[in-house]
Amino acid sequence: MSIEYALIKDINDQGWRAELLADLLVGHLVHVNLIPLNPTPGSKWTASRPEDERAFVRILERRGVPVTVRDTRGREIDGACGQLAAATP
Repeated sequence: MSIEYALIKDINDQGWRAELLADLLVGHLVHVNLIPLNPTPGSKWTASRPEDERAFVRILERRGVPVTVRDTRGREIDGACGQLAAATP
């Protein structure tokens, strides 16, 4: 099973949330794909700080939960996932 988890700054990227996620997943055949949220105009949410993202990953790894962080290509040109939909002509 694959779990997609969008990391949102100060909403769900705290270490204690990583611990809760690990509690649910340890012992199951599962992989977590962390998705850094792409900043979009007008949104009150944004990506986690790099240090918080790294800490989240370390906690999951330490608990034995396989995890990867999705690459965020296109962010610098507002072409990443979610950014194009928010663009206006």
